[in-house]
Amino acid sequence: MSKNVMEIDLLDAIGEGGITLMTFIWLCFTLLSRPAGRVTNLLFVGLTLTHLSMLLDFLDEFVRYPQEWAWLNTIESLPAPLGMIIMTVALYHWHQEQNAINHQLRRTERFYREHSLTDFITGLYSADYMKNQIKLEVNNAKDQRAFFTLVMLDIRQFSQFNFQYGSEQGDSLLREVAQLIIMNIRHTDLACRYASDRFIVLMPHTDKKTAEEIAYQIKLSVEHLAFKLGNSSKAVYPKVITCSHQYRGWNNYEDILNDINQHLSTAKLNCHQKTCEKLSA
Repeated sequence: MSKNVMEIDLLDAIGEGGITLMTFIWLCFTLLSRPAGRVTNLLFVGLTLTHLSMLLDFLDEFVRYPQEWAWLNTIESLPAPLGMIIMTVALYHWHQEQNAINHQLRRTERFYREHSLTDFITGLYSADYMKNQIKLEVNNAKDQRAFFTLVMLDIRQFSQFNFQYGSEQGDSLLREVAQLIIMNIRHTDLACRYASDRFIVLMPHTDKKTAEEIAYQIKLSVEHLAFKLGNSSKAVYPKVITCSHQYRGWNNYEDILNDINQHLSTAKLNCHQKTCEKLSA
């Protein structure tokens, strides 16, 4: 039964109506902006209960309930405290979730990004930056008893390419290869130009088998690149040699770099021998 106009407290109606509207808007934004999961479910339940209390309180300003509905007046305030408790739990878990995300972002950023530590030609990080990151990764691996893997890539006959087509074309090829490396690694990996035509990728918490799969994907991607020379339709298909090795916290970063370079030299020697065998066959 509706109340008489004279019985309605306009200020209460506006205040309670505004709170009811706001809780509904919060509910909608939660569903639109949050991914599905435990935190979202808790926020939804908590806001729904709070909104229910506000809605019943708002309707009280306009409706006089029959005697048999008097229980509504008794329970209208109960959902709100329960909803607040549930939302408090949700906010705690949201805080924990955000801390985990921030930690991951810091790892992804690899602690700092400075233009002085980037390679001018490719836009990748420089060898000095990689050395610093390997030091950090060695310490992390030591503290967490974890491991990481390095992948090294080398463009075959790059000096010959530079001599034949010029350093400007060589720089363009390096940029193209760098972009393909970035496209094929994960967001937690770090790619650098190590020296001339040599690149290195740091893969935290990655075993050698996984690294080899990614290295093979990079190799296929690069070797399917039809690199155009100037405005002509002529294309050069670059070849790359890759190697990978897994390391732990007890390794020294200088020994690690020497070791991965030795692995690449061995891979290049094996590739050269296979090429010679094909030519002599």
